[in-house]
Amino acid sequence: MGRRRTKVIVTLGPATAEPQMLRAIRARGVDFVRTNMSHSSVEDLERSVAATREVGIPFIIDTEGSQIRTGDLEDEIVAFQEDAEVRLWSRPVVGNGTQLTLRPAMVLKQLEEGDLIHIDFDTLILRVSDTSTAGRGYVTARAVTGGHVGRNKAVVLDPALPRKIDLPGLSEKDLDSIQLGLREGIGHIALSFVRSADVVNEVREATGGRMCIISKVECEEALERIDEIIESSDFLLIDRGDLSKEIAAERIPFVQKIVIHKARARGKGVFVATNLLETMIQRRTPTRAEVQDVVNTVLDGAAGLTLAAETAIGKHPIECINMLNRLIEHTESVTGSGGGDGSLVAGLAASNYLVQTRGWPSLAVPHGGRLVNRLEGEPPEPDRLDRLRTVTLDRFRQMELQLLANGAYSPLEGFMGPEDLESVLGEMRLTDGTLWPLPIVLDVSSEEARGLSVGEEIGLVDQRGRFLGLLELKDVYPNDRVRIARMIYGTTDSRHPGVRLTMSSKPVLLAGRIKLLARRESETRQHELSPWQTRRLFQERGWQRILGVGTRRPIGGREARLQRAAMEQASCDGLFVHPLVGDRGRGGAGPAEMIRRCERAVERCGPGNSVLVAAFATFCRYNGPRESLFAALCRKNFGCSHLLLHHNRAERKIFERFPDLGITIIEPQDVVRAGPARAARDSPAATETRGERRHLRSA
Repeated sequence: MGRRRTKVIVTLGPATAEPQMLRAIRARGVDFVRTNMSHSSVEDLERSVAATREVGIPFIIDTEGSQIRTGDLEDEIVAFQEDAEVRLWSRPVVGNGTQLTLRPAMVLKQLEEGDLIHIDFDTLILRVSDTSTAGRGYVTARAVTGGHVGRNKAVVLDPALPRKIDLPGLSEKDLDSIQLGLREGIGHIALSFVRSADVVNEVREATGGRMCIISKVECEEALERIDEIIESSDFLLIDRGDLSKEIAAERIPFVQKIVIHKARARGKGVFVATNLLETMIQRRTPTRAEVQDVVNTVLDGAAGLTLAAETAIGKHPIECINMLNRLIEHTESVTGSGGGDGSLVAGLAASNYLVQTRGWPSLAVPHGGRLVNRLEGEPPEPDRLDRLRTVTLDRFRQMELQLLANGAYSPLEGFMGPEDLESVLGEMRLTDGTLWPLPIVLDVSSEEARGLSVGEEIGLVDQRGRFLGLLELKDVYPNDRVRIARMIYGTTDSRHPGVRLTMSSKPVLLAGRIKLLARRESETRQHELSPWQTRRLFQERGWQRILGVGTRRPIGGREARLQRAAMEQASCDGLFVHPLVGDRGRGGAGPAEMIRRCERAVERCGPGNSVLVAAFATFCRYNGPRESLFAALCRKNFGCSHLLLHHNRAERKIFERFPDLGITIIEPQDVVRAGPARAARDSPAATETRGERRHLRSA
């Protein structure tokens, strides 16, 4: 995930109260969290501040401010019938279909007959009909429009004649919250329903200048005095929900643009809140209109975006944060510091943006910066294939061809030439400096190589003569098997399985870019997902932080629990279990059975929607450290941001040598849970590595 300029504020609530959720919020780079004091007590605030301090997220106190609200109800939602008579009380009463409390109490005596009262986004509209009983603590109103009302809902007063309603700038709860904030060293306070610069100055004095003041623009008076509010504030926040109760909805987008423009001209940032990803309160994905709104808000120049109900009470708070990060980062990546003007459109057209259909910028950047795609879109004409000289690929080279073509080996686009091979053997880097630890080469017999010409197109076929791909021949050179074995394994002893594999290869190497025409035949074909597919699945599930896990044998419940614990500890959204299936599976299982057993193990340990199991169709090279590095790069290409290591010292040391790996490494012994060390020792990865060490000792 890249670092965005636009800030993200997250509202805490029941959906995000647990420590694990707070750690997940912090891991996603959220800049601030807040608790809405209109729906919280000072005790709630104190708990939230303590919890966020524990995980290290900056806090914003969000005041009740100068607003009118209803009180408690006998049910979560109460229905009011049209034309029903309703008593409005200044004292706390339990609301039902015939009575409600209005807070603060001082507002009741300011009501006049004929005033309209809009409650909860125009759900219920009342008209004041009798104020003669105000001295006894209530007035009477009738429902002009019936509706349903929840607890503690916002009220907008529409007077019969325009007049100023006297409301306190801060409630008693707000004053207590400020004192708590000063004691706890909180650096930001958001003032709700700011109506003039006076309340900003009042709070500046109350805080002793120790808090940055964010003035919330959510009523008409704020728009009338916007210049003085901007001048006296540190930041602004446009609350589009409350503002839409007072001005027409079609005005909101233009008001947003004007306020942001005015504030930026004075060097003040503006946050925007409400309805950014409202659909995601219930669903895992936003509407296209919400996506458009978020992008346009960033283009308007907003300093930050605020998630409210999406993270306070929504079903998918982390997916919401992931989505918001993704939209912001993508917008910033394509616009730079520009805005939504003609120059932006011209720049996008010049970059061929319209046909960049599969970028997934919110996921781990592919190794080398882009995901390779060497898949042939249209099958070649049979006459063209008939004219080609062919090379037969064994099953290992068939795997290599497919993984080169689908991007798993990005940035490689084909089989290595002598310069890249030499650089990989000596430096574990390609000639351009890109980290790459293992040779990816195409070996052929002397007979197959005889007469081949550089620049020629070669057909790549399987044992039955079926065309799998094409090779643009760039080089033909000798396969120095002894030197390759010595450089990769540190030995030429044939008892080492990797040495045997190298020495059994053919004497000539071919280099060049490839094209894939057809997938290889395989019993795990249905389980083999390409990086393009896994990245799309991760994005559709709302994942950004993905823990990758490799194995060469079926995992059991203990390994699955360790993997899930590591995923949770790293605040990852999902677990990608990626068993290697190119060799015969260990533990008495063939490749297809190994996949099924891995799926069953992870399913028993938690919800399936947090795990994806797919086959990694490559083979073992029997070189622990280099191979671990290779697997990490491949899994980064599949979209993983994190990797759970084998429990092996040599493996850890090689990762320390290459800080430019681009994937976060997690070691089993660092996973906090019951008995992690034993679980790590007993994991299949540890067993495999011990087996490789035995091979090395015997050599």
